[in-house]
Amino acid sequence: ELTLEQTREELRFNTTSDYYDLQEVDQQVRINAAFLAEAQRNLEDTQIREEVGVGTRFDVLRAEVQVANARQNLIQSQSQRRIALRQLANRLNLPPTVDVSAVPPSLEDPWPLSLEESIVLAFQNRSELEQQLVQREIGEQQRRAALAAVRPQVSVFGNYTLQDNLSNSSGVTDNISVGAQVTWRLFDGGAAAAQAAQRDRDIDISEETFSQTRGNIRFQVEQAFSNLSANRANVRTAEIALEQAQEALELANLRFNAGVGTQLDVITAQSELTEAQSNLVSAVVGYNRALASMERAISNLPDGLTAERPLSGENEF
Repeated sequence: ELTLEQTREELRFNTTSDYYDLQEVDQQVRINAAFLAEAQRNLEDTQIREEVGVGTRFDVLRAEVQVANARQNLIQSQSQRRIALRQLANRLNLPPTVDVSAVPPSLEDPWPLSLEESIVLAFQNRSELEQQLVQREIGEQQRRAALAAVRPQVSVFGNYTLQDNLSNSSGVTDNISVGAQVTWRLFDGGAAAAQAAQRDRDIDISEETFSQTRGNIRFQVEQAFSNLSANRANVRTAEIALEQAQEALELANLRFNAGVGTQLDVITAQSELTEAQSNLVSAVVGYNRALASMERAISNLPDGLTAERPLSGENEF
């Protein structure tokens, strides 16, 4: 039962991770497709400018390179999406004909516990620790059973019989007998002592494994908690960077249309906007991944542990 519980928690975590992979590549496809469309529009504008004599061949070549790079990024992200989709479908044991889609990512509920509270809860909930305690108890019982082979064995018996002889009139007679028997194996060649010593080593192994597992669980919680904090800060930074990149692209277009800017400024601003969008998606999905890792590190979370309000750009993390 403890192994089943562990397998169930691991399956839940792996499925969640696969879903976040699909979410992230879905957004990368959307971002790269939008960037390709913007690059193609920029190329068309540059070609028109060259035709009317206000642009140069150099500007056209640069725009063509941007379109080629954008198309390569889109093809790569589409390939990654197909892989992520099949990975999730395989995890869910779905047939190849079934198409799986993911909703756009949003920040999950905040983690309400401190690091110390999270570690204590993980020690209480993880089935891996309970498994080692059970193994230790099994070792102790087996040790007692092995030593019992060379210790006195007492058996008690009792019999009650009724007898009736039909050939005479003596009637029914009964008989009661009780007794006890003691057996004691005086010599077994040391087999019992060897088995007991082996069980002692099994107990030591269980205790050492318990200690190692406890340390691993503590590290998993600390790692997930640290990732939560880092990605929480990254989300805020990525939101600010995205706003700045959008404003920079608007200014670059205005300057270019007014003749005081260059095409390089526009191309750079477009690339920076795409990167800012990708960074925000990665930060949001990274926070959700860290939250899933925290839930796996603790396991068997009670209902209602996390807060009900979702995080957004207006929330304090």
